[in-house]
Amino acid sequence: MDYSSNDHLQEVCNIKQPVLFEYKPVSPDFFNKITYDTLSEDHFANTDIKVKDINDYWNSDDAVDYVVLPYQTGTNLMRTDQKSKYFTENNQDFLEESGLLRTFQDNDANIKPSLTAISKYDIFTASKNTVTPLRYHTGYRQYLCVNTGKIQVKMSPWKSSKYLYQNKDFENYEFCSPINPWKPQKKYMHEMDKIKFLEFEVLEGYMLFIPPYWWYSIKYTSEHDTLVSGFSYNSIMNCIANSPDIAKYYIQQHNIKKRITKTLELNEQIKEEKEEKEENEVEKENIKLEHEHEQPQINIKQLQDIIQ
Repeated sequence: MDYSSNDHLQEVCNIKQPVLFEYKPVSPDFFNKITYDTLSEDHFANTDIKVKDINDYWNSDDAVDYVVLPYQTGTNLMRTDQKSKYFTENNQDFLEESGLLRTFQDNDANIKPSLTAISKYDIFTASKNTVTPLRYHTGYRQYLCVNTGKIQVKMSPWKSSKYLYQNKDFENYEFCSPINPWKPQKKYMHEMDKIKFLEFEVLEGYMLFIPPYWWYSIKYTSEHDTLVSGFSYNSIMNCIANSPDIAKYYIQQHNIKKRITKTLELNEQIKEEKEEKEENEVEKENIKLEHEHEQPQINIKQLQDIIQ
């Protein structure tokens, strides 16, 4: 599709089919300001992002936890990851703390639907060849915009749900499948034969509209660092329609117990391991010094015996 206006875009999106269009000519300043390199500058280094391990989605049906890391630490982890498993998402807090939120909001005039009640913005990146879980959303509008690099996307319509063993996680308000669509597990191979996927690439400068209740998964295939921006908009009617699930989410939030003690135990364990390691190094150094001290005495005695 060729972008002409926001009104035309909303008409096309109302058909509720995936839409791919070139967005860079519409908002060139956005692509100049938001790139992988600009976010790698020093003043963003210590702002926190949320990092996940994709294997957690395949190995458990429970809610998947994230690890909070400074941006520089998190991106360095993903750059050096040889197993293609780390990715980051749900980073609106990062945008707010870094002062970048306003830059994202400047796109509202181009893509935001009318009567929007809730707007959310995000950034995504990952290790090379990392995939995201197969999931769907229930929002009114959701867009993915590739600022740097490229991604590959697999999508399947809602009718595939009966084969995908959907898991509703109301702790994180996330609806996923345990199936890896890029490399299906053996126990799901029979179901995969019944599912039809739409597969395509989204290049730098392009934006993808993901309709609600369409299953999708992303693969970060670029040889270079990839950065993706996310835009989500919920209308008043959409919030009302999803109110049962939203209510379950808020109820679940009240049932969550913060596990601070686990973090403290982990810190203590790290401290003990560090102290033990230092003690072992000191002990080894003492043994080495004793050995070096004894060695010359033996050599001198041998020399005296030879002289005598």
